[in-house]
Amino acid sequence: MSGRVVFMAVAGTVLALFLFLVVIQPAVARGGWAELALVAAIFLAVLGLERWLRTR
Repeated sequence: MSGRVVFMAVAGTVLALFLFLVVIQPAVARGGWAELALVAAIFLAVLGLERWLRTR
């Protein structure tokens, strides 16, 4: 494997773990799945707005 592939694999793993520990686990512990769904909806809305602004 090249250095780039190894870096991307390690970075993806670290970021996925960070996402789980910082966003998903506290959301489920505090507010349940509804809070997690709200975070996901906000995330998708921001991505959609960014894409819409880019195509204008």
